[in-house]
Order: sequence, then C-alpha cells, then structure tokens
Amino acid sequence: MNVRWVRTALAAACALAYLVVWAGTAEAATPRQLLHRYQPVTVLDPLEQFAPTEVNGFVNDSVLEIQTAPKVWSVAQANPTLATLPTRPAQSCIDAGLASDCYRLNQAACSPADGTAGVACYSNAEQAGDPRSVLYGRVARKPHKTVLEYWYFYYDDFYSYDYPPDDLFWQAHEGDWEVVSVVLDRRTQQPLYAAYSQHCTGERRAWDDVERSGSHPIDHVAIGSHANLFEAGSHPVAAQCIPPAALQILAANGLPAPVDRSGAGRSFGPTSLADVDPTAIRRVGSRRPGWFRFAGTWGEHQVFHAPPPIGTQVFLTSPISPPYQQVWRLPLTTFSQWPVG
Repeated sequence: MNVRWVRTALAAACALAYLVVWAGTAEAATPRQLLHRYQPVTVLDPLEQFAPTEVNGFVNDSVLEIQTAPKVWSVAQANPTLATLPTRPAQSCIDAGLASDCYRLNQAACSPADGTAGVACYSNAEQAGDPRSVLYGRVARKPHKTVLEYWYFYYDDFYSYDYPPDDLFWQAHEGDWEVVSVVLDRRTQQPLYAAYSQHCTGERRAWDDVERSGSHPIDHVAIGSHANLFEAGSHPVAAQCIPPAALQILAANGLPAPVDRSGAGRSFGPTSLADVDPTAIRRVGSRRPGWFRFAGTWGEHQVFHAPPPIGTQVFLTSPISPPYQQVWRLPLTTFSQWPVG
C-alpha cells in the first residue's frame, strides 16, 4: 500500500470532517448568537451629544398627539407609555383621510425649531432619565440570505452645516431611527456584505472591505445626523436627501454642498471588546414587542433653518417606526439600490 497516498487520503478526510463540523456549528447558531457575533461598534464624534439609547425615556418625556384636521394636532395621551402606544390609525383619522399621518410623539419641554439651544434641551431631558445604551436587533431569514438588522434610536437629531455645530444652517427633528445591517449567506452563515443607513438612503460594502474589530463591523456615526459611515472623516450627503431650498441657498452663496462628519470619540458596542461602552441587544420582530409597530412618528415636525429671508421652515416629519420603513419590509431590494461605499 502506498503510505503517502494513505496519509493524503486521511488528511483530506480530516479536512472534510472539520468543514462538516464547522458548517454544522455555524448552521446551528441561534438568532441571539448571530446578533452578538456581528454586533457593530458605533464610534461617535467627540462633539456628539446623543448616543444610541432605549426608547423608554423618550416616550416618557413626550405627549401623544393625534391629527384631527390637516396640520391640527390635539393631545391623545398626556402620559403615554410603551404599552399604550397605538399600533394602527384611529378611525377618526381614517375617516378624515389622515390615516398615514395620524399620531405623533411630541417632546413636551423641547422644540426642534430652537437650534443649538434645542440640542441642549433635549440632551438635558435625556440625561435626566438615566438612559441605557441599547440597540434593537432583528434577524430576517430570506430564501438564500439572512439579514441581521441593528436598529439604533437617538433622542434627537440636529445636523449643522458647520463644524463645530452652530445656528447658521441646520436641520433638526425629534427622535431618530438608524440601521446597520449585516447580510449573511443563509447556508454557511458567513457574512457577504454590510449595509449602513444614511439619511434617506444608504451605502453597502463587501464584507472583506469593511473595517472591523474581529467579527464586529465599525460604524463611524456622523455627528448630529447619525448617518452610518464606513470610514471616519467627511462624507458627502446624498443630494436627494437635502432640501432643494438648502442646495439653492448654498449654491447662490458659492458654498459647497453639505457633508457628514465623524471623528474618533466614544465607542459603544459588544461587551467583549476593550475600550468600548457596552450596548445591550434587545430582540425585535414584526409583531413583538407591540410598541415597535407604533403607528405614528417619533417626534413632531422636522425643520430646516437658513439665514434670512429663509428663516426656520417646517418640512417633512420625524421618522416612522422601523417595521413601516422600506429597509425593514424589503431589505435586500433596498440594499441593492444603495451605492457601494
């Protein structure tokens, strides 16, 4: 018998057995294990005042309002809780043709129209509630892929054209939902690419090109807007996400288009990493917990500010709940429409 051939065959058999065992182990990973294995590290800019947090404090600091006529809001609950948030429009909204914009949470003590002073108000209100660092994790299984979605909630969103932030040009709204996703091959459970939300769109990048700490992708969070960036520094904001009036004003004054900025400040993420503040993962789905399907916006109207004669203008609304967003309903289709970053 050829000894070399036997050794080669045995080595090949051992390698095959190892692959089978490895594949079986990966396939057996639970949703919880997958979410923890690929949990992102969120790196905030040194001047960022809001970190990812749980939603409890925001809801407790708000009143729940209902739209009774176009742009007319009345208090529906003076002291809402997660358990009492409505998950479908009221019949009165349906009858009035306002079903798609029926409810909103409105911070009782602060206003997005107050500029940098408003940022301080929201920050003080959040800190008074002793916030915890939390993200909301979802596992979506598709025919050939598994999508891990990490949803982050920020108490306030204040984007300033200038850095450090000032009151020249800015955009603001209460509440902010952002999402970082990792797409796996469903059979092997190996990561294929990551997709980061940015304003009204996002970017994707092949897994081998993603900055990581072990198996954890690094998410450089843009100051104020909380856009998720693959790299630190300046990053152009997609033109379709900027109010046309803002672009016109900047162009008329010879100023460049807005950019997102992110520097190396405080980091949040997995408990296993050093020099990272731990962020807890809470599982969410399309039905549970019930409050996740809140049928309203997480804050009052969104505003844009520019020097006179523009001033402060209302446009659009605060974000809607994740299950109603396209990136939740059709993640893979949505990612395919995002450019490669």
